[in-house]
Amino acid sequence: MYILLLTVFVDLVGFGIIFPILPFYALHYDASPTEVTLLIATYSVFQLVSGPIWGRLSDRFGRKWMLLATLFGGGLSYLWFGFAGSLAALFAARSLNGLVAGNIAVAQAYIADISPPSKRSAAMGKVGAAFGLGFVLGPVIGGLLSGTDPANPDFGLPCLAAAGMSFAACLLGAALLREPVRQDVSIGTQPGRTSALRSVLHGRVLWLIGLMFLLTFVMSQVIAVFPLWTGAVFQWGPREIGYAYAFIGILTFAFQGLLIGPITRALGEGRVLCLGTALFAAGLLLVPWITGLPMLVLQMTLIGVGMSLANPTLTALVSQSAAPAQQGMTLGVATSSSGAGRIIGPPMAGLLFQEVGVNWPFLVGGMVMLSLLAQSLALMRLNRPA
Repeated sequence: MYILLLTVFVDLVGFGIIFPILPFYALHYDASPTEVTLLIATYSVFQLVSGPIWGRLSDRFGRKWMLLATLFGGGLSYLWFGFAGSLAALFAARSLNGLVAGNIAVAQAYIADISPPSKRSAAMGKVGAAFGLGFVLGPVIGGLLSGTDPANPDFGLPCLAAAGMSFAACLLGAALLREPVRQDVSIGTQPGRTSALRSVLHGRVLWLIGLMFLLTFVMSQVIAVFPLWTGAVFQWGPREIGYAYAFIGILTFAFQGLLIGPITRALGEGRVLCLGTALFAAGLLLVPWITGLPMLVLQMTLIGVGMSLANPTLTALVSQSAAPAQQGMTLGVATSSSGAGRIIGPPMAGLLFQEVGVNWPFLVGGMVMLSLLAQSLALMRLNRPA
């Protein structure tokens, strides 16, 4: 497991490097707030299409080689991003980046293969911790490499660094990763794509995947509009955004890497999901009262802890509800559901920010999270396994 986590971590450092500069890179080409958030959503449009495909391919041909293919493709997309000379080129490079974003579903399927159901929440939490730790270092590196002048950041150097990290993760995986032992399902007995999807999308799994959509919808709103909001309210640039993402990454690492297992054993998945959604909602609805750094830190803490509890718990619940032979397919569909949330969330956040008010993306997200909390409570009341 630890080689996989190291591979994911190295890749996510590269992914995190891009985050602080992405909105400002688009603004460099005179993009509007809506266009900035559309650029962020473009990644998810292509991830929506590719997620089940990568998951299905990993079911048939192996987790390791599909993971390496996505890592190598990610490195190419970062190179293209770094040498983009227009807003259209940024959109094209971001599209390629989304197309090869199947490493998330493949890594989750890998973990599902090697983890018993009773320990899957903790295992998924470790993957989330690797993501979080990558986001501790990645945004800081991206912010530092962008330079000290918020008005004239360097966009090329962070992109080259991100490409280097993806290629390094690919080499690391090729050298050290082993194909996990999983249920042997012959190709001749594999159902077709349509029948496989039907077998995946049944009652409980469908409901949980819908909850993942809502959670990711709100998470993507926050991620997309946060740099614009802090720029408008606090005049922050890429460096400050990098530090903020690193702070949330530290929270993610602490809760998903160290605390999610004990918390889940003590409370159960259902209560952890409810606690996470409640904290997330509280952080979003706090935004009208943020007038300085202390309140902003409190908001980021509530949001970071809430996401860290809710996201891996939902992923584990989906995995536990899937047939053993369909882990890759099921988690690929779940990844695509999350991708759909990331498609819709950022443009809506951009429109609300631009047309209604700078606080409204957070307030709308808070109301959606209250809805998710109500559904999580209903899931508990039905006394289904959690």
